[in-house]
Amino acid sequence: MEECNTCTIEKCDIFDFMAKYVGLSILHPGGFRATLRLANDCGVNKDTSVIDIACGKGTTSVLLAERFGCKVTGIDLSQDLVDYATELARKKGLDGKVNFRVGNALDLPFNDNEFDFAISQAILVLVPDKKRAMREAYRVIKPGGRAGWIELSWKEEPPDDFMRKVSNELCAYCMTNVSTFEGWERLFKESGIDNLELQKYDLDMGGMKTMLADEGFRNTLRIMSRYATHSKMRKRMKSLNRFFQDNPQYFGYGIYTARK
Repeated sequence: MEECNTCTIEKCDIFDFMAKYVGLSILHPGGFRATLRLANDCGVNKDTSVIDIACGKGTTSVLLAERFGCKVTGIDLSQDLVDYATELARKKGLDGKVNFRVGNALDLPFNDNEFDFAISQAILVLVPDKKRAMREAYRVIKPGGRAGWIELSWKEEPPDDFMRKVSNELCAYCMTNVSTFEGWERLFKESGIDNLELQKYDLDMGGMKTMLADEGFRNTLRIMSRYATHSKMRKRMKSLNRFFQDNPQYFGYGIYTARK
């Protein structure tokens, strides 16, 4: 079950497939609904300073600034993504509210206690040292501040034959790093975060309404055009959807929050 080193439409990891070939910009489970639920639960408002860890194209940073009026700092390993996010914020007129910089989630370039709220979405399944990523997010929030993670989570421990299909047939290599709800809770406690709150949800792949809400009309139109004209993409999308639909007993996601 080794990860494929080439990103082809048939074999690249599900995150790469969704971003590169499908064209989705919102890749974390629950989409913007989960993001807003987390932000509301953590009391984000215009006076909140936010760090968006592994911000990607900056869509969450922009959403939070637009919806709550807060100041947001987004960090990501990719200079290309930081440049894209910076241009997105500029187009939205949020230059003074949102800024982006290159940074590593395992070694955040900030002092202790700098932010009121840290948000991380679908990052723990991708980083090699999950505990360190947890501790770093917790480190940079102020006493009394909140850190929140949205992560794909198994509703029950999947058997070995299921995981072989995940890796070999689905080519969803990142899913081999997914934990159960209880497994994630254990990792947080082992990282020194023992005041954790957890909300559990079934994974809903959503439909056209969800896509429009998350991606907007223009990108939804582009995605649907690709789906209609690209047979290989369409074949893999159908395979992915069928796999999720056939195994609802395993797929969920959690919103994990902690107060410092």
